[in-house]
Amino acid sequence: MTTTDTRPNQREVILDTALRLMSAHGAAGMSMRALASECGVQVAAIYHYFESKDALLSAVVAERRYGSRMADPLEIDPSAPPEERLRQLFGVVWHGALEEEEVLLLLLGEGIRGEPTVMPVGQDLLDLLGQAARDWVREFVPEAPDPANTGQILMGQLLSGLMRYIFDPDRSNSAEVESSCAEVLVRSVFPGDQTRGR
Repeated sequence: MTTTDTRPNQREVILDTALRLMSAHGAAGMSMRALASECGVQVAAIYHYFESKDALLSAVVAERRYGSRMADPLEIDPSAPPEERLRQLFGVVWHGALEEEEVLLLLLGEGIRGEPTVMPVGQDLLDLLGQAARDWVREFVPEAPDPANTGQILMGQLLSGLMRYIFDPDRSNSAEVESSCAEVLVRSVFPGDQTRGR
């Protein structure tokens, strides 16, 4: 049944459905009419909340509230050796990224296609995550010789791992990719004895 009523959670339903459709088909491949049909509303109901597809795309990412979520406490064992704390930090970031797989697929796909609307959104998210990575390293692995570079390496390994994970057809290798990327990170930051902390 198609309706134009404004149910209390209608905006969230639209955002969740838009994320799913855009992630699968790209922003250009999702029409507002198809979105309305999937949500069981008229197109006018979508425009009631979002003035354009560009505004909808921006809201899909903004509504994830990454800034405030990145301030949440992380479960890192402060008594573990620095190498192990760095592995744990990578694991927390890795699992957080996998929880946001649809958003990441959307941003990567649209960024590769050069979609102008997503470029500033993606850049803002990269900046936010980059700063968070540096702050996390300073907080949880203060022994790292250069927190800024360590944060960059962490980000690089995260992106490398995500690409390996995305292009694996059955995506069954998440733990293997996580472990491999974490080890490259640890070996890069602490090139000495790698058996310590294991």
